[in-house]
Amino acid sequence: MTKLSESFYLTFCIMINFIITYYIAGIDATLWSSLATLHSYTIFNKANSYRNISYSLFCSIFIFFISFLGYYLGVGILFFLFLFISPFFYYQIYNIDSSLDMSIKYSMIFFIIGSTLNKPDFDGYMIGLLVGTVITLLFCYSISTRRKISLFQIKKYILLKKDTVSLSLLKQSLVYSIGLLACVLVSRGINIDHFFWAPLTFIFVLNPKLKNIVSLTRDRVIGTLIVVLILYFSFNASTLMPYIGFTLIALFSFLIPISNQKKNNVFGTVCLTGLVLSLIEMSIYFNNTNYHLLSERILETLIGGIFAIISSYCIKLIIKDNHSDVHEAHEKK
Repeated sequence: MTKLSESFYLTFCIMINFIITYYIAGIDATLWSSLATLHSYTIFNKANSYRNISYSLFCSIFIFFISFLGYYLGVGILFFLFLFISPFFYYQIYNIDSSLDMSIKYSMIFFIIGSTLNKPDFDGYMIGLLVGTVITLLFCYSISTRRKISLFQIKKYILLKKDTVSLSLLKQSLVYSIGLLACVLVSRGINIDHFFWAPLTFIFVLNPKLKNIVSLTRDRVIGTLIVVLILYFSFNASTLMPYIGFTLIALFSFLIPISNQKKNNVFGTVCLTGLVLSLIEMSIYFNNTNYHLLSERILETLIGGIFAIISSYCIKLIIKDNHSDVHEAHEKK
């Protein structure tokens, strides 16, 4: 499948889900279904060498469960405990299977979003996730020409590639956990209304186990700042809302598959973050049509970006120290 055709497919999925969900549950659920389309499409297509609809559904159901858990727990001690523990699992399974990677990443994001919603908003949120996920996975599976494999084969593959628990991975996980919690605590400490964007920025820009983790994280922070500034001025052009919001959603949807082909982290981050933030902000806008994208979004991006860069530098030092220890051990032998 060419990147251009993928662009049309993703945009088509978002449009179809938009229409169907709008008639079922209204505009709020519609915007969440578009976000579900993104994560379902990503989860299915990250596994570019095989297809298994049951496995893709399992990854998506896991995200549903974590979203509900976030809503059920709210923002309390158990919320922070979950956020602290999650990176340890994220690090253990990262780079084993791309679909599993993305499901863990999105589960942390949806957990945070779920914890901030009230009952009416959460109902629309879950309906949107369900409709968007089912339609997208069925569409992707029907057009895919990749070979089918069984769940047993996937399980065997994951167990073979799984890393053993090491002190280095535990240290890296701890740094990630502290950085993520710091984003939440600082955002809430300065009374940011919708505080979830700082931790979302952190999760989006900081991936585990990267060789050039500092430079890649820096590039993603730059891309996030660029797109937040674009959206800030676009969304605050009130005479053009909501049309400009829908236009940006369609544009970013089309560009995401193309950006995956480019070796440009800034451009890729602009496209992915642009779509996610556009969907979230449009959902807030329709609950309050006098809403303007706040300058707090820029501040939150800086908070998440700064903690991500600091964390990436600390992780790089841990990786470097571990390599030195391994090298010394080999020399002694």
